[in-house]
Amino acid sequence: MIGTIIRDHLLSVDQPQLRLALTPHQRQTLLDIAACGTEACGLHRQRCDHCGDERMVANTCGNRSCPHCQAGERRAWVAAREAELLPCGYFHAVLTLPSELRGLARAFPLVLDLLLQAAPDAIHHLAAQPNHLGAEVGSVGVLHTWTRDLRWHPHAHLIVTGGGLRADGTWAWAKRQGRERRPFLLPVAALRVALQRRLMRLLLDAYDRGDFQLGPVEAFPMLASRAAFRAALGRMAQKTWCIRIEPPFGSPQVLLRYLGRYINRVALAPQRIIGYDRETGTVTIAWTKNDDARTPQTLTLSVGEFITLFAQHILPQRFVRIRFRGLWATAHRRTKLERAREILRQLQPACTAAHPDASAPPAHALAATHVDDPRRCPVCGIGTYHRLPGGHRSRQAERHRRIRDLALGMTAMTAGASMTA
Repeated sequence: MIGTIIRDHLLSVDQPQLRLALTPHQRQTLLDIAACGTEACGLHRQRCDHCGDERMVANTCGNRSCPHCQAGERRAWVAAREAELLPCGYFHAVLTLPSELRGLARAFPLVLDLLLQAAPDAIHHLAAQPNHLGAEVGSVGVLHTWTRDLRWHPHAHLIVTGGGLRADGTWAWAKRQGRERRPFLLPVAALRVALQRRLMRLLLDAYDRGDFQLGPVEAFPMLASRAAFRAALGRMAQKTWCIRIEPPFGSPQVLLRYLGRYINRVALAPQRIIGYDRETGTVTIAWTKNDDARTPQTLTLSVGEFITLFAQHILPQRFVRIRFRGLWATAHRRTKLERAREILRQLQPACTAAHPDASAPPAHALAATHVDDPRRCPVCGIGTYHRLPGGHRSRQAERHRRIRDLALGMTAMTAGASMTA
């Protein structure tokens, strides 16, 4: 649906109003999404592995901001991470950029990168302290920049192991507290202070390197001098930043599928578009408030507003939005991660009873993830389509030219039909 909306109004992407609101990379991404799943991207042949039925299928664009392409990427990512899972519970931490820095983050994407550095830094530093966990944890973090109604709201999601590897090679389980003996990772107040200190230090270092000189500096009085920037950051530190840590739930596999929805995800899933009027040029999306998820809300936007809101969440090129740290760091996967897996394998009978959140998921929970597989053959209902050799995906410049030609042809056809009527 998102691709259809952009294709119908593709010529408006090149109009001065949107050209000023979007970066060149954002416009190129919108053209990719418009071309995704059409002949502009080229075709390839697929065959069912059960009944042998063959079909011609249009290629996808492969853009990481395309909602259609990310469904396949999500399944592949979850499958790859399952091999790295440790049989322990996992905490879900959400660390939000303060409102005073959100405008700066939109103008200078460097701020987003620093948030993804400071958030795991704070968690791993506190977890290593003897008065907390006293061990090295593993974490995977991902950046999100949106709210459910597409507003700009940068925040980091981190999944953290419910325990860590001590320096002596033993495993330290996350502590439990309260009457219900719920797993406890870190005190939120201490994490808030640690995040503030690290992010402020990184921002000041970036200012000293001159990283804020290339951009709309005049729009941010806090960037007038280092003293002004430091004072502004000091005022921000006196406020309560939004941080929350959710305790483990379900098995690691169930949580991984939950995390998969966060990892390979764009600002708006196509199924949330509940109305699109081509004639009036309006789009209606469904969303829910965080404090009242049971009451659905609707938001109606013009196509121009919709494209602008969607495009502002397209991250810059080469921006690494998924970060692995600690036990999951690439350098540690064959050493510390394997050591932790071996320790937990030996402790498995005992830890399963003591930590039910680390138990295996029910069979129906695993099977449900494959019910809506788009590669399922509709002819036999059993087999799966697989790509045959041959075919190619058009280069970006070529598919952009083709989709523009298609948009011009559709506009001419629509105009001709209107004149005839």
